[in-house]
Amino acid sequence: MPFTKLGTLIAGVVFFLGCIQIAVAAGVAMGAIVEPRPGLFLGQATTEQAIDSGIMKILAAVAFGVITEISRSVEKK
Repeated sequence: MPFTKLGTLIAGVVFFLGCIQIAVAAGVAMGAIVEPRPGLFLGQATTEQAIDSGIMKILAAVAFGVITEISRSVEKK
């Protein structure tokens, strides 16, 4: 039970961080966000790499969320 709740929390946080990373990278790519210093928001990654990393975080969070839902349904039986 505690691991299921912890897994759900982790999946939610990673999903949120992935969405924020994609939003920041897209903002920098479109010029809506101007970095005062190069690499301030994205680090050493290019915008394409940051978007790819954000998508991978979202996919991992969704997979982890599915696993926690399976755990929750098994727990109820």
